[in-house]
Amino acid sequence: MGGKVALVDEYGGFLRIKDGRFQLKVKDKVKWDIAPVELDTIVFVTRGSSISTAAIELAAKFGIDIVVVLKNKPVARLIPATYGSTVNTWEKQIEKAGNIDFAAKISRLIVEAKLHNQRMVLKEFSKRLRASGKPSYYRIEREAREIENYIFKLGKSRSPEEAMEIEAHAAKHYWSAISELIPKEIGFKGRLRKGDVVSEDKIDVFNMALNIGYGVLKSLIWKSVFLAGLNPYIGFLHKFRSGRMSLVFDLMEPFRPVSVDRPLISLAKNNPEKLLPLKSNDRDEVKKAVVEVWRTIVNYIGKAKPPHEALMLEQARSLARELKETGEFKPYRSKW
Repeated sequence: MGGKVALVDEYGGFLRIKDGRFQLKVKDKVKWDIAPVELDTIVFVTRGSSISTAAIELAAKFGIDIVVVLKNKPVARLIPATYGSTVNTWEKQIEKAGNIDFAAKISRLIVEAKLHNQRMVLKEFSKRLRASGKPSYYRIEREAREIENYIFKLGKSRSPEEAMEIEAHAAKHYWSAISELIPKEIGFKGRLRKGDVVSEDKIDVFNMALNIGYGVLKSLIWKSVFLAGLNPYIGFLHKFRSGRMSLVFDLMEPFRPVSVDRPLISLAKNNPEKLLPLKSNDRDEVKKAVVEVWRTIVNYIGKAKPPHEALMLEQARSLARELKETGEFKPYRSKW
């Protein structure tokens, strides 16, 4: 467990209630036992595990999020029966999503925040390299300046597609800089995108770790969207596609660099041996490495000041206020 998140990560695990506390049993062993007041989220990350109706009821009573994440992707979550009182916000969201000027504005703000945060991550690591006398800091700073140029270009974008195109150009500079930071033994040469034709054995462990980390982030952003009363499927930057949580992907963007990339870069630099088992032939070793990445992200998000999960919720709520014309949308921009 990391922070206020409890993992159900073993085959055969059964989550039950014992003396008013959540208890995870695997065969005859109690893996963990925790009071509901100490928990925010319970995450199931393996098939072959189960939960009692008493545990579901107690989680609903205490407002504890129950999420199922398989193959690093959130697939389901517990939704209280009271959910559905947000139809007015949904109506505004549908209306605004069809307004090209509004969608372009929200898209610009999201991409601007993401590029700003990418630049801040690069500046942080270039500062460390400079302090340690390593000349590679210059390349990192150069790529950060390139990203800044794309931030200025965003002001001229007039559609979500134009904003996304600018983001894609800036991403090349960002990931080029990241490849300079990652140890050569990791084999990271750049971010693999959906649609890249790469055999599974050719995917490096850092790309694997990023996919796991973004799965964690997706789950948390989904939760913030839910709590803010927004519809996760109606986005502005990402087009609507049946079954895709477009708004969740929208609101993930500003947090990708700071909540996932930053802690994983540090993990790869300081403890590359914890990532290498992701490509092991031993399933138990792979599982341990996946949990290590998961905990790294959850701990970082939870221990940040202020905690990133609170910032995610405020970002989602600010979008709800913008939709209802009671406030301005303010995507998260890192101060450092």
